[in-house]
Amino acid sequence: MELKVKILADKEEERILEVSNDDTYEDVLEKLGINPVEVVVLRNSKPVPEDEKPLEDINNGAVTIIRIVSGG
Repeated sequence: MELKVKILADKEEERILEVSNDDTYEDVLEKLGINPVEVVVLRNSKPVPEDEKPLEDINNGAVTIIRIVSGG
């Protein structure tokens, strides 16, 4: 199944990713080569737990991954 992912970091990027029924958002981030500590996954502008499966989003549109920037 395909999942549409919008990645907001240095630039905005959209990707279509092949996922299985067993994949979680942690698996999605791993496939994208993204460290889960550095990002937040959003569905309808609300955070999604990394251990949740993206099945709902496959049918209802894209998820957004935002890179968290911190420093002092």
